[in-house]
Amino acid sequence: MQSPKLTPLQSRFAASLAATVILVVFYLNLSNPHFAYALETDSIRQGDRNHPPLLDLYDRLDLAEQYEWDDDEVEQKYEPEFSGFDRGIIGRAPSELTSLGNNAPGKSNIQGNEQQYWVFPNETLWGPQSPATPGLPSPLEDGTDWGTSQNLQKRQDTAQSPRVVYISLSTCDQPSSNSSNPNGAPPQLELYISQSSSNPNPGPENYEIVVPVDGGFGNWTLDNAANDLYFGVLAPASSNFNGVYNYELTVSIDAPYASYQNTTFLYFVDSDTNSALLVTNDTTNAPSNSSIYQQWMSMSPPFSVFAQNQNDTAILGIHRSFCGLKNHAQILGNPIGQPASSVDVNMTARAGGQPKEQFYIQDLNGSSAYYVFPAIDGNSTQAGGGVVGGGGMVWAPTNFTTKSDGNCQIIFGLSFCSDVAYAVPSNPDFTDLATFYDNNASSLYLNFNKSLQQIPCDTTSSAQYSLARNCIDCANAYKQWLCAVVVPRCEDFSSDHSWLQPRNIGQNFINHTEPTLADNPIFSVENKGISYLNSSRNPLIDTVVMPGPYKEVLPCKEICYELVRSCPASLGFVCPYPGRGLNYSYGTNQSNGYVTCNYPGAAWYMSVGVPQGGSFVLLTVAISTALFVMHFA
Repeated sequence: MQSPKLTPLQSRFAASLAATVILVVFYLNLSNPHFAYALETDSIRQGDRNHPPLLDLYDRLDLAEQYEWDDDEVEQKYEPEFSGFDRGIIGRAPSELTSLGNNAPGKSNIQGNEQQYWVFPNETLWGPQSPATPGLPSPLEDGTDWGTSQNLQKRQDTAQSPRVVYISLSTCDQPSSNSSNPNGAPPQLELYISQSSSNPNPGPENYEIVVPVDGGFGNWTLDNAANDLYFGVLAPASSNFNGVYNYELTVSIDAPYASYQNTTFLYFVDSDTNSALLVTNDTTNAPSNSSIYQQWMSMSPPFSVFAQNQNDTAILGIHRSFCGLKNHAQILGNPIGQPASSVDVNMTARAGGQPKEQFYIQDLNGSSAYYVFPAIDGNSTQAGGGVVGGGGMVWAPTNFTTKSDGNCQIIFGLSFCSDVAYAVPSNPDFTDLATFYDNNASSLYLNFNKSLQQIPCDTTSSAQYSLARNCIDCANAYKQWLCAVVVPRCEDFSSDHSWLQPRNIGQNFINHTEPTLADNPIFSVENKGISYLNSSRNPLIDTVVMPGPYKEVLPCKEICYELVRSCPASLGFVCPYPGRGLNYSYGTNQSNGYVTCNYPGAAWYMSVGVPQGGSFVLLTVAISTALFVMHFA
């Protein structure tokens, strides 16, 4: 059959169409956008508008709202794809190489004698930083600047080349001992780092950095990260322990995700048989009329505590890890999202006038030693994956021992004697102990106030009773002395510290048994006739509370001296002389780490420096206190 002849115009059109089709097919075979981006991955840098970070695809594809970090982050296998090439040509990615996101903890169980591998990809390293979230109102006075909204914003706005990377490893669970008498912790996990693509499986024999891990926590700051970072986590083998480790490995380009501070942040105030009172250091030195001060005092208490009986070794080996303590500590106080616990928390300005957080820990065992770890869950307002600092912070622990005799009880939050926060003589059958002591002190103060009103206070300075002190100084000094005397600080009668004064030895013990010489030589007939031994300084304690024999931490003698210096001589205040009553009425600070004399508002041994301005009232300082004669009229 003869083909139809084309006109010259049709021939030219057919030739052009065929050429066009051939060119399009040829172009599509040679061009591939995915292939180009794969080759260009290593060149991505912050601010390179020709090659935007791959993480921006989440925004462009509207997936950001669908992908939220939580406690069950999805593991992503890091296996780059190269369109147009077979895997055998480009080489295979190491097996079980798991990708990490920014501030997104990689969580895994690991058996003994097993090693697992992770990678922090280059595109995440140079991707966007996490948004700042509200944190603490200001950096802490101990120098800890992590966790504040100001510092998080500062980090977010800072461009660095090469980038600083913060790496943290937290052990959340560990194998248990297979011995009936465990006396140690399992071996610590090991963390190795490589910055070379030729060594994607770092381990004990091939690594650039080994991160020290202690107490279940290790961290490292890498100042010169520029490409993919590779990690190897090794669980050492041990025949003495059964079970698996659980850990969180987190990398951040913003700030440490989890932290441990080997400094003292929490101070022991006092304990009774079943509870203890502790406070943090001052959180700020800002003046009371500043916005920072008001923010601290009005905020929900941001700090947490974890308490553990020292006879229980469950936290040994994970005691520096927030998630480890959260999973295994006996008592949890105020971590975000946890149910009500045995810990009451509140912000207070007691003892120096600066904000601090107070912890009242209950449900403790008598005559027992405890560790208490202060901590902060996340950045105080948010916690977990996707949050800068979301892994929490732990400080070094504070140790204390509870009382044993059962006739001392902690009281605090009094309306009048607002600086009183310690154990006082008590009886298990007596209720509303704080109200009893506070009402007694405030009623006695009314009599003093009537006497002070007879003094010409509102006059010229030259006509006042002193050029150095005024009636306000006198009123404050008297109140401080009155509360220290009327609300005595109580210690176990069984305690043998030399600075303690036995009281009320003429009464029966709270279990209604009569003291005998077999119990203690002090219970002699002669001693029961000595007034400072057979009764309390405040007679209502013996007749109303009836605590039985106890020992008193005497008021510091400086309280008395301050009262005499501050008030007019016409009020008749005097202090006893040494060797003539002073030693039985007032105590002396010995700067030995114990509370050797009572100053309302003081905490545990902290420093030998004299407080200035509004700083924390220190127990080891010779502070103004004490008096021998109570001026009731």
